Amino acid sequence: MTSATRTLRARRLEAVALELFTVRGFDAVTVDDLAAAGGVGRRTFFRYFPTKLDVVLGQLDDALAGLVSALAAVPEDVDPVTAARRAFLEVNAYAPADVPVLLRRLALIETVPEVAARAAVRYEAWERTVAADAARRWRCPVAGLRPQVFARVVVAAMRGVFTVWLSTPGADAGTLGALVEEAFDDLGRGFG
Repeated sequence: MTSATRTLRARRLEAVALELFTVRGFDAVTVDDLAAAGGVGRRTFFRYFPTKLDVVLGQLDDALAGLVSALAAVPEDVDPVTAARRAFLEVNAYAPADVPVLLRRLALIETVPEVAARAAVRYEAWERTVAADAARRWRCPVAGLRPQVFARVVVAAMRGVFTVWLSTPGADAGTLGALVEEAFDDLGRGFG
């Protein structure tokens, strides 16, 4: 099986799973339900996702990898606020076809306590990434107050962006980008 086939199958399984979670509720859906709905066996499902939580949260890991790459691509002499803005705009640039799946994913993260708790652990990795980048740009220790506060504020702002975006009628990829820009405008006034 090629990685392209794997990716397509994983994306299809995610879309089916997120739809089932939305319709029936996260706790009411079993791994067997997910496998059957995705047209695969239980063992095949587990090749793609270790748990049903990973169906919802695995994209956060992919986005973190994208964030790491995006931050690394921003020139060293760019300030942390601008660097983070560019990186978060890049990782939140979704194709229109991806928006419905993203909306379902974010709604589950916002409304299912178990999913929210596990997402918080993943968001800590985002904070560490932003703090390390900011510390490098500010030429200060990563454990220092400024990069630590900055990282937590940036990730909290992005979570706020998602909360607002979810409640926006007709939310689309353009709306998400505009909200990211607005959040970083506000952050820039405080951390610029």
